[in-house]
Amino acid sequence: MDIETRNKNFRFAWLGTFMAGMAFSEAIPFLSLYIAQLGNFTEAQVGLYTGLSYAASYIVVIIVSPFWGKIADKYGRKPMLIRTSFGMAIVISLIGCATSVWQIIILRMFQGFFDGYSPSAIALISAETPQKQKTRIIATLSTGYILGGLLGPIFGGLLGTIFSYRIIFLLTGFILLCVGIISLLGIKEDFIKQVKQKHQKKESLLSIMTFNIILLLSVTMLLQLIESLITPFISLVISKMISDQSYLSLAAGIISALPGLATALSATPLSNLSTRHGEIKVMLIADAILLTLYLFLGLTNSLLIFGILRLLGGFCSGALFPMTQVLLSKSTDKISTIFSLGLSAQSIGSLFGSVMGSTIIQFVPLKNLFLIAAVVLLINLIILYSYNKKNAS
Repeated sequence: MDIETRNKNFRFAWLGTFMAGMAFSEAIPFLSLYIAQLGNFTEAQVGLYTGLSYAASYIVVIIVSPFWGKIADKYGRKPMLIRTSFGMAIVISLIGCATSVWQIIILRMFQGFFDGYSPSAIALISAETPQKQKTRIIATLSTGYILGGLLGPIFGGLLGTIFSYRIIFLLTGFILLCVGIISLLGIKEDFIKQVKQKHQKKESLLSIMTFNIILLLSVTMLLQLIESLITPFISLVISKMISDQSYLSLAAGIISALPGLATALSATPLSNLSTRHGEIKVMLIADAILLTLYLFLGLTNSLLIFGILRLLGGFCSGALFPMTQVLLSKSTDKISTIFSLGLSAQSIGSLFGSVMGSTIIQFVPLKNLFLIAAVVLLINLIILYSYNKKNAS
């Protein structure tokens, strides 16, 4: 593929991930508040139903994602972009029409069949990118989803304040429809179908599971576990820190956007830093700092300090999430398969995180979730150290 086409694909993929990131982040932070409006629920019930709605999607993703990855490596990555964008557009629009919490849970299960736009885009661009440029290109591509994640909660907060939470999900569906059109018309893939040799053995998913890949997938799972442990309940945490509840949606939107702002600002500089010093070393430092920040998040009662700590945490995430994707992309030539396994790992983390969160808050205060997240980051730090030690030797 020529450089001009590759650059054009990158621009459309960046735009697609930006819009997808904005769409998801403008709706998901307000899922708990949307559910609360569908019945006369207690806080514990809202937490339980929110956790179940998150888990429903991830159970399906865990099962089907490796299957989609194998299809992408065999037939092309562009069809996966079209599948996920149009499919998600339909399902999330239907969530905006739901009249009961169980309809949301069922639709979230269907959403799992179509999840994974960002990993599919990263797989497509990574497959076209020379090895020496992968760190910079993947980190830059990740900023599209991150910047979308920055604007989404603010946009969603404004829509929730002016209109309703239902409108947020309907608009999200429309944005994802536009993402599908951009992917269909804008991205060109010169995919060469792999021809199986006559005596070539059929490859299984386990055949690419080296020790390094297992460690990186574990890191992916734990990072996503923390996100799903915290994100569904951010609005509920903020509601206890704000006196005027009429500004809850806007305050939740702004504070939900702060980590995305920091991550977007730091992703490219950190990718340059990792090119000089190595991805894993940068990740070790970022993990240790983020662990400390989560300890303070679990202790503060100030909305201002809470927002500042979330902002600082976003800088650390700018190292952890994109660099894990870079290391995975360098670990095998089965790009779509490895990113699909990464998506399954994320979904396992999301499943356990949402279930853990909704269960734990039945018994302990909400802010204790941040202290539990700090423990998970400690485990993640040990895994990263093991990866570094193995590859250093």
